[in-house]
Amino acid sequence: MKKEKSVFVLKIYLSNFIKNYHKHNLILITEMNRKIIAATLILAISGGGYAQENTQPQTTEAYMVADAHLDTQWLWDIQTTINEYVWNTISQNLFLLKKYPEYIFNFEGGVKYAWMKEYYPEQYEEMKKFIEEGRWHIAGSSWEANDVLVPSVESLIRNIMLGQTFYRQEFGKEGTDIFLPDCFGFGWTLPTVSAHCGLIGFSSQKLGWRNHPFYGNEKYPFTIGLWQGIDGKQIMMAHGYDYGHQWDNEDLSKNRELENLAKCSPLNAVYRYYGTGDRGGSPTQGSVRSVVQGIHSDGPVKIISATSDRLYKEYLPFDEHSELPVFNGELLMDVHGTGCYTSQAAMKLYNRQNELLGDAAERAAVAAEWLGAADYPKHTLTESWRRFIFHQFHDDLTGTSIPGVYEFSWNDELISLKQFSQVLTASVNAIAGQMDTRTKGTPILLYNSNAFPVSDLVEIELEHDKAPKGFSVYNAQGKKVASQILDNENGRTRLLIAATLPASGYAVYDIRNGNAEKTTTAAETSILENSVYKITLDKNGDIVSLIDKRNNKELVKEGKAIRLAIFTENKSYTWPAWEILKETIDREPVSITDNVKITWAENGALRKSLCIEKQYDKSLFRQYIRLYEGDLADRIDFYNEIGWQSTNRLLKAEFPLNIANENATYDLGIGSVERGNNTPTAYEVYAHQWADLTDRDNSYGVSILNDSKYGWDKPDDNTIRLTLLHTPKTDGRNHAYQDHQDFGYHTFTYSIVGHAGALDKPATAAKAEILNRPVKAFNTPKHAGALGKEFSFVRSDNDRVVIKALKKAEVSDEYVVRVYETEGKARQQASLIFAGEIEHAVSADGTEKEIGTADFDGNRLNLSIDPYSILTFKVKLKQKKAVQPLQYACLPLQYDRKCFSWNAFRHESDFESGNSYAAELLPDSILVADGIPFRLGEKELANGLTCKGNVLQLPAGHSYNRIYFLAAATDEDATATFLAGKKAGEFTVPSYTGFIGQWGHTGQTESYLKEADIAYVGTHRHSSHKDEAYEFTYMFKFGMDIPKGATTVTLPDDRSIVLFAATLTDEKYPAVSPAFPLFRTAFESVEENVKKINLLQSARLIGCSGEVNGKEVARYAIDGDPTTKWCDINPAPHYIEFDLGEARTIGEWKLINAGSERLEFITSDCFLQGKNTSDEEWKTIDMLNGNRKNKVTRRINPVSVRYVRLLVTQSTQNNDSKAARIYEFGVYE
Repeated sequence: MKKEKSVFVLKIYLSNFIKNYHKHNLILITEMNRKIIAATLILAISGGGYAQENTQPQTTEAYMVADAHLDTQWLWDIQTTINEYVWNTISQNLFLLKKYPEYIFNFEGGVKYAWMKEYYPEQYEEMKKFIEEGRWHIAGSSWEANDVLVPSVESLIRNIMLGQTFYRQEFGKEGTDIFLPDCFGFGWTLPTVSAHCGLIGFSSQKLGWRNHPFYGNEKYPFTIGLWQGIDGKQIMMAHGYDYGHQWDNEDLSKNRELENLAKCSPLNAVYRYYGTGDRGGSPTQGSVRSVVQGIHSDGPVKIISATSDRLYKEYLPFDEHSELPVFNGELLMDVHGTGCYTSQAAMKLYNRQNELLGDAAERAAVAAEWLGAADYPKHTLTESWRRFIFHQFHDDLTGTSIPGVYEFSWNDELISLKQFSQVLTASVNAIAGQMDTRTKGTPILLYNSNAFPVSDLVEIELEHDKAPKGFSVYNAQGKKVASQILDNENGRTRLLIAATLPASGYAVYDIRNGNAEKTTTAAETSILENSVYKITLDKNGDIVSLIDKRNNKELVKEGKAIRLAIFTENKSYTWPAWEILKETIDREPVSITDNVKITWAENGALRKSLCIEKQYDKSLFRQYIRLYEGDLADRIDFYNEIGWQSTNRLLKAEFPLNIANENATYDLGIGSVERGNNTPTAYEVYAHQWADLTDRDNSYGVSILNDSKYGWDKPDDNTIRLTLLHTPKTDGRNHAYQDHQDFGYHTFTYSIVGHAGALDKPATAAKAEILNRPVKAFNTPKHAGALGKEFSFVRSDNDRVVIKALKKAEVSDEYVVRVYETEGKARQQASLIFAGEIEHAVSADGTEKEIGTADFDGNRLNLSIDPYSILTFKVKLKQKKAVQPLQYACLPLQYDRKCFSWNAFRHESDFESGNSYAAELLPDSILVADGIPFRLGEKELANGLTCKGNVLQLPAGHSYNRIYFLAAATDEDATATFLAGKKAGEFTVPSYTGFIGQWGHTGQTESYLKEADIAYVGTHRHSSHKDEAYEFTYMFKFGMDIPKGATTVTLPDDRSIVLFAATLTDEKYPAVSPAFPLFRTAFESVEENVKKINLLQSARLIGCSGEVNGKEVARYAIDGDPTTKWCDINPAPHYIEFDLGEARTIGEWKLINAGSERLEFITSDCFLQGKNTSDEEWKTIDMLNGNRKNKVTRRINPVSVRYVRLLVTQSTQNNDSKAARIYEFGVYE
């Protein structure tokens, strides 16, 4: 600790203090300041410098913090990061560390350390020695240097926890700070989260990117001081200046810039980043030599080669340093970052769903384990959190990367959603097995993942041979509840049920056939009404009147309308996706008025809705305004389906209300903040699940909820707006592709809730949670069970103290439970009441490290929590019973294919085209997928069975009733039939590599999600000579019943399908299945197994550069047979040309190369070209440059052409062979 720091006097003009600090809900007060103010001393801020008294420290200190900021994705994709930038970072810094003993390097992001371990293990081991010495410093503490505004508070905690867990396990060390040089703003919750995770400091340089001064003449409140969080806890904060700064062999102890920067701080010190940015690497040698020279020189500046946390540690404990100024409030950007709350809407939808679905899966898995019904799938859950959470990186989730980046991001998000869904379904299945699901009709098991009781309307889908006239629904207590048929066709009924569930609860509902529902015909399409509200629409479908009938209150401001509003000028030339300019939202938006059609969608006892369809430019809008009865009667939902195709446009939901207040309240995830009307420094702001505008006199208010949006603005006292889609106009130079960002199909919901009186924050937060965490429904078989028809695992007895996480600890057998205080007024007492007796409990920080004792009695965990605070506990419950092992047997397979390879022997295996699974990533023997164990073949031997109609013998006299297959396809997805005895099961077996799913971005990707359950994800693939970074490999799980008496299993006759393992099980009951999708994909339509037509198959071949012989002719390149090819051995270039007969629109093309012969035969460079008349010049439509993939599928911006040419300019990888070899070439609509 530094004991020599002197106290000095801050000089700030009091008027500026009041104007610039109090106005923005900011405080810059220490004990010393209070004394100064009391004594009426004048305070002044001038140019970022603090006037000094004689008591200021004499020594000027420069903490030189070396870093190589590395964007995991931005203007390059993740594969480039791993192959080039991660390598540059580790290799260059190892060199500097060896050459310069004084050099200390700081690096952030656990995921990047994990890539070093995976791809560069020798250098990784060398790096670990420098970490042990303290010279390679773990900065940032987290799994990735993520955005800290859009991710949930729980995600921020998980990010730090995952990082710290990795660092502890790998290095025996942990980080102590938040290191975010390049994030686009910082929320008031960050100090709260950081302090709860045991961190002491935070640094960035991004506040210098603000366009306007916020504090006097400065853009940041101080250069070094304390930042106080929403709960009152503090961390130290430092402004690091630009992270790419360089020097060239100078004596930094005499550097005037450092000396002047130090004067900006009350400590006479500067915290100075230096190094490189964005692409990783290292500081220049000239910079390092400058630091070293300064360390050994005697100039006026003391040069310190510093770890990122050294400054913070020297001022511990902070309360002994009254000279440190304190900042209490938000640190948002004014312009740069305002678009980041909205850009890449699909990513934000997937991210929020992953945050909530992952949590729901964990809670169910904890309950299942405690009941002794299933093991907790810790590995799957941890990997799924890691997989999606690193995409919260500040150029990824924020929407600022190149389009190709998001193909990797969407795939990772969808993999996590699928795996969370699989864990949730398996856990609910285990719990259901102990419940009494015997009903007179069809049993449905409902699950409430909220840790408070919930009354909700639940959608379920029922399949039946003959549709009944109607249904009667009964709850777990046998009481009839309200229901409504939403649609009933094609053997499927969609039903809406009024359900009430306990906290963290499960309940069996009984769906019986009944009489037909009474229907009411509604002719008027301009009025929608329930017991609480009366809505009147104008001809455009906008709401011109909304009356709260309970309070006789008109909610719409006179002459205005609640509407979808389009801002028609949305230019942003320098940083398009990053920024929404104030001049854009200062303009008056327009309503959407073209092709308006208003129809009744539903008119039932539980839900009524109008469907408004309309068009703006090429964008299509379908909005359902929904009113409910029962417990949701006070909530109005606006469910939107939008086909967005409008550039230079900004879409908002506008709520001009008959309420007046200069301030609105915004949800921060934990706690909330009041903000005023739009100003130049705060006009587009972030919030999470809700915002609220309440009259100044607290007589009435309106809360706006949402399920995937984050940007808001408030143009006047009466209006609040939620930002929905942002596609800026670019200047064709800077990130020009962003003028088509978010072109595609979007779904989202926002809601209105009116309330008499003041805002009840805990109640509003609970309503938002119910919207975001709807009750999940599962089909279940009928059976007896000791748990009965309803079960609750845990609840809080204080609705202001909410359980926000329930999981198993990462490194122990304890359960982790985390609570937030949600009202923000006073300290709260609460008890968490578990289903079982507590055996042991301790308090912990957010990283699951024990920090103290806990008070518990029986099944109650008792706590006391401060306003807007977070508490974490680790709890050991007396287990109800031990998990019973599954009765299973691994079916022996006669393997005939080497599918796995070790790094040193990649060339020995060939799953497909010389590629193989990375043996080092696979488990040693048993792979467990959703509770089903599979025994893999030995990694050094044949370990895959090619399906060719093989007949597998089942054990004689067996009692197994189900078989599970672990399989993948070598080529494209293959649909095939498996037989158990005579019982057939048809499955689509996906390709072992590529993507699992994509969002449909117009001109780039088509939307799809593969249906098969994911059993294994390998994060790289082996080619014959290297690791192919982030080329995933998969195995998939399929299950089917074994009929009684069956003695054989027959595999399909399809050699593209490879079987890795087969497991027989004896299961007491059939498995549960979701009765409604567990997550949304935002796909316009899902067309399964639709084979696209290659337009060239009916085209006329009109030109060819040559054919080697009659068995390898040009026509074979388009015959649909992947075993035939076109080969031309003439000198390059090589080409084939086709006439489609008429102009056709092409949106996709495919190429299969000759990698199955030799990897060197994969086409490296080629062009897809087209034209519309025979005498035109060929125009390039798309191209491959440096391609290494044997099978290539490319989406392109749709183009209309009659003539098509494939032009090959480099036919092989090394250009040694001049022959072009093409197995398949296709173009598609």
